[in-house]
Amino acid sequence: MRYPYKEDEAGKLRDRHKTANPSEALLADSQIVSLARELLQSDIYSEAEEQSKLLVGSRADKSKARAHLIRIIEPPPKRPIYYLEREINSLPRWTRDALRFLGDYIDILVKAAVYGETGNNGIFKSSLGPAIAEFKKAYPKENKVVDWLHRYNEFLYRGAKHDMKLPPNRTEHRFTSREVVLCLYVTRELANRIISLSPTAAKASRDEPI
Repeated sequence: MRYPYKEDEAGKLRDRHKTANPSEALLADSQIVSLARELLQSDIYSEAEEQSKLLVGSRADKSKARAHLIRIIEPPPKRPIYYLEREINSLPRWTRDALRFLGDYIDILVKAAVYGETGNNGIFKSSLGPAIAEFKKAYPKENKVVDWLHRYNEFLYRGAKHDMKLPPNRTEHRFTSREVVLCLYVTRELANRIISLSPTAAKASRDEPI
């Protein structure tokens, strides 16, 4: 009987094309970069960019970056953040699902914050865009957070869910590993801001019933 792989070789990458094109991996939409620069402190932004570069370096560099990014998302919440570990370990090749899970987390927090202020259970049936509009009503002084949430939804989350077209300068993936890394840091910062506003969102972030 003939097997297609050598012993202990199944699943290993066999060609360069199995990983994302390095020339594209460090591309990022200007709107995403702008959001990250605005939301993150300069040293944290520099850290994010350094991790992006490591992901297109040597095998050791990639492992170092993946381990660092996984530490950022630990410990809880369990859902949906714990799904990210698998996606991070697939960087720089696979990107879309990581963005979707990050966006799902922000979606949960926004809706929990609205629910905590209004008691409107119907908020959990809406999409993120309408939920942000309700968040604005519930937190009228948080215009800056609302603006960041709108931009996050438009350029990251909604695109990861619905946009299957490649940008003009990309041949492999709709999103790059650099965009995933920037989104991870942006998500952490946005989440912290929402949690600081809402005890209900804080409970949701710990995966507790609300």
